Amino acid sequence: MKKIALNILLAVSLCTPDSLHADENLFGFVYGAETLPAGHTDVYQFMTLRTGKDAGGYYGWDFETEVEYGFTDRFQGSISIENRYIRNKNVPGLDDTSHFTFGGVAATGKYRILSPFKDGIGLALRLEGGFVYHDEVDGLLEHDVYIAPTVILQKNFLDDTLVAELNLGTEWAWGKDPAEQYYKEFAAQGGFGISYRFARNWSAGVETHFRAEWPMFNLFHNFEHVVVYAGPTVHYAGKKWWATLNYDYQVYGTGVDEISAHQTFAEETRHVFRLKVGFNF
Repeated sequence: MKKIALNILLAVSLCTPDSLHADENLFGFVYGAETLPAGHTDVYQFMTLRTGKDAGGYYGWDFETEVEYGFTDRFQGSISIENRYIRNKNVPGLDDTSHFTFGGVAATGKYRILSPFKDGIGLALRLEGGFVYHDEVDGLLEHDVYIAPTVILQKNFLDDTLVAELNLGTEWAWGKDPAEQYYKEFAAQGGFGISYRFARNWSAGVETHFRAEWPMFNLFHNFEHVVVYAGPTVHYAGKKWWATLNYDYQVYGTGVDEISAHQTFAEETRHVFRLKVGFNF
């Protein structure tokens, strides 16, 4: 009987998703500190809708496909490709358009220094680099080469059912023209999220993320805009796949020559919806 009970327990454990022990995304924009096990591959599909300007009708769809591989238990790398669909009409400062366009490509590496499960707190370093061929605002031509380092912190509570994640990073970009009037830009960006697993396979929480930009790398005289988004997120983890859906609202924004008070719309929108689906191999 004891052997049968142990076999049943083992079978149940194998059927239960171990979502927090892989690079699963509990949030739409905030990353966790965990990495894929060595030799494992994940494929992700992201779909993002950006909509809502101060006037007119604007819909910016981003479609990103990413393949991620665990080179070691601590280091993983990925490559991704992004395409866009932009539709806007009567938006101030933008030409009316409705077209699909190639967005760009990116490569990412993430190295885990500390594990939230083994060390009490998770710490990872993430570096993303890529090439943007058409900008995300109006699908205009640019030749943007960028690098974006990020520090990731993660802390788990209540037997790993409550997860908090913090990201802080920067981005350095060259080749913003001709889509923009300047050719290089510095940005500070990051986010925070907290999620609770309220039922088997299901988690829900809130996240916030921000971005601030300074053209020409000039932090003292060339401020362009800052934006803060926040909203709810829900996550489902299956045995071989997972999905995350989140909605973010622009809770604060300010920028140069903005008409609206406490919101910015030159490069940002009022609403952001994101669906992420991951498949584990």
